[in-house]
Formats: sequence, structure tokens, C-alpha cells
Amino acid sequence: MKRYLFNDGWLYSAGATGSLAAFLSDIAPPVPVTLPHDALIGTERVEDQSLNPVAFYKGVNMSYSKEIQLTEECLKDKTYILEFEGVYQMGYLYVNNAFVGECKYGYGNYFHDITHYLKPGKNVIKMTVKNGGNPAGRWYTGGGIYRDVNLYVADKLHIKVTGTRVSTEDVDDVMATLKVIVPVENKTDRVMDAVIVNEVLCDGGHVVSSARAPITLLPGQEEDVRLRMVVEEAKLWDEFTPNLYTIRTTLYKGEEVCDTFEDQFGIRKLQLDVKRGLRINGKTVKFRGGCIHHDNGVLGAATFEASEERRVRLMKEAGYNAIRMAHHPMSKAMLRACDRLGVYVMDEFSDVWCTTKAEFDYGLNFATNWELDAKNLAYKDYNHPSVIFYSIGNEIPETGNKFDAAWGKKLTDAIRSVDDTRYVVNSVNLLL
Repeated sequence: MKRYLFNDGWLYSAGATGSLAAFLSDIAPPVPVTLPHDALIGTERVEDQSLNPVAFYKGVNMSYSKEIQLTEECLKDKTYILEFEGVYQMGYLYVNNAFVGECKYGYGNYFHDITHYLKPGKNVIKMTVKNGGNPAGRWYTGGGIYRDVNLYVADKLHIKVTGTRVSTEDVDDVMATLKVIVPVENKTDRVMDAVIVNEVLCDGGHVVSSARAPITLLPGQEEDVRLRMVVEEAKLWDEFTPNLYTIRTTLYKGEEVCDTFEDQFGIRKLQLDVKRGLRINGKTVKFRGGCIHHDNGVLGAATFEASEERRVRLMKEAGYNAIRMAHHPMSKAMLRACDRLGVYVMDEFSDVWCTTKAEFDYGLNFATNWELDAKNLAYKDYNHPSVIFYSIGNEIPETGNKFDAAWGKKLTDAIRSVDDTRYVVNSVNLLL
């Protein structure tokens, strides 16, 4: 799929967001913004002790809108998908006044197919954010569309938006064996024959391995095409030598290229046992780690590539070799920085399950959204060699009773249904 950064040209307004908003007096006039945008960092703090955990910033309901022009030719036989990397929180997406879907988890990564909602001419994309419940977390959360928004456009026969996934099956001094999964989707009304070509490129851009596979898809069928590839004399990834490769997938229909996908990944082998502990590429590793939240200080919660890399670089220079994301999924920008700079990651699913810790946190939506959000976490992290562990929770009180503790297995199974290559842990507080 072709990816377009969708951050420019938005209008933002704070206040009422419902269908009667135009008739109410507490809605502010819209102002132009460029995403990522933290709607709270520039507001006045409130003298309210209940807002102490969120730095005395009061959450508000808000609305973002953006217009795009499309021609009939643009829409013909195409698929359009919007990705929201982070909306805090409880976002509701509308296209041309029609409800499309939700972004319920403030740290969740969400994809929404908007193809059938679009029309030739002017189209209005709108995201309303119900962030008026206070407090909405145990730390400064920010509010609004605070991470990137991406628009993906593809033919009806395409590589799915989650992309090609690459993992290391085995590695030695001679070669590395890779497992490659290519998710393909046929949204046409015809049987389609296609060929998938995968290429692995080194950092110099040279192809060091290739493989191809034919595929036949029925109308409406989705299929994970699995291949094995070999890289000879592979340069391995770890904290000292964070070598990265590129996977390039091309989907052919006859001689025609109907879709492409590229992503970086690293080759490394994980082992864990009671005698030698954690080994990466055969060497025992001791973590010197720290926990961080998602905000960037005076920049607020807005996520920028440069600021995320700066934080990782400063931690590495201070002697850290690992980061635990506390207590929510890490941004894509920070994951890329950890890959490049050689920092190990424990990426955490959530601070809560069914029991809230703050009055209006994710615990209100966990029971209905957990599976989607857990799988999206695994899709997001899969190709990042820096991610060593998934943590399914932080100090979760449900682990103290035998009934609610079953959520742990459900979450683990959901993550492993996408990614069974990493270790899954739970950050348990024995006092709970």
C-alpha cells in the first residue's frame, strides 16, 4: 500500500462534540493545527486536587476535521485506509457525517477502512474525542490526536495494511534463516492469480536474499503467505551492533506491479533458560533499564521523530541499554529509534484491565476492546528487533483472584496469535 502522511490541514475545536454541538455555546471556533497535536499542553492548569495525577490539566471533549478532494479516477478500484497511531482517548471517526469506527484506547494503533464512505469531490474526515472525563489517567496523558495519522491507498488486490512480518528462525556463523509472512487480501469480485516476490536488502541497498511464491485468492479471501528465506553471513542486531536490513515485498498480477511494501528489521536470536538467563545471539544479556512515559516534557504528549530519538539517545549515553514503556504501548517513532540506536524494549500493553485506577481510564473499555488492542500491539512491534518482551499489564489487581486472572491467558494468546517469537510477561505487584 502507498502510505501518505496525513498530518496537515486539520481544524481543531474544543467543547461539545455531539450532534447538537452547533446549537451549544461552549464550543470554541475551529483553529488550524498540524498533527501530532496535544490539545491540553497549552491550556491553563486547574486548582483541583483530583487532577494532581495528570499535572492539573483538565481534559476536554474536542473535534478534528479535514477536507480532501477526490476524483472518480482516484476512487476507481482502490482501497483507502486511515491509520491513527494515537488518539487520547475514546475517539470516534466519521467520514462525510457517517460513523466509521472507534479509537477507544488512548495508546492503541487503529486502522479504519474508509473506502465505501468516500465520494468524488469534497470529503470531510472528522475525529471527535471524548476526553472530558477527569482524570483520564495516572500521569500526564495529554489529549487529542497526538501521534501521526497515515492514509494508505491500494488496489483491490493488495498486501494488507499490517504489512510483511519477518522473524529469525535460526542463525549461526554461516547463515540466518528467516520466517516471512505476507498477508494478502483480494477485495475484487473475481478469482485472482498473483505472485509474491520478497527481497532482503542490506544497509547498502544490495539484495542479499530473494524468494517468490505464487498465490490464488478467491473473491473476498485473505491469506497469510509464508516463506522461508536465507541470509548468508548475516550481520546480527544487538545493543552494540544494531544492524538493520530491509524487507521489500512486491505483489505482481501478471507483469503488473499491484502493490509493494518495505520495512526495516533486524536479525537476532533470543534464548531464555534458568541456567544462563536471557541470551541474545548466544550471549547472556543483563538489562540496565529504565521506565518512561510517552510525553516529551514541555512539548506535551505530541510524538515527534526527533524528540523520541533524543530521549532514546540520552538514555543510551547515560548507560541504559533497555527501556520499559510505562505503562502503555510505545510509539512507532520511538521503536524506530530503539532499533537504530540499539536499545532493548519491554513494550507494555496497559496499566489496567477491567478495574480502573483513574476514574476515566482504559479500564472502562478493556472488556470490549482488549483483543483488538492486544493484536494491534503485536502487529505494530513485530518487525522491530529492539522489542524483546511484551508486558500484558502493570500492577494488575485482577491477578489476585483466580477468575479475573484468566484475562492473563487471554491476552497472552491474543498476542501470540500474531507474534509467537517474543516473551510475554506480566509486571506483577505482590502487594496487590
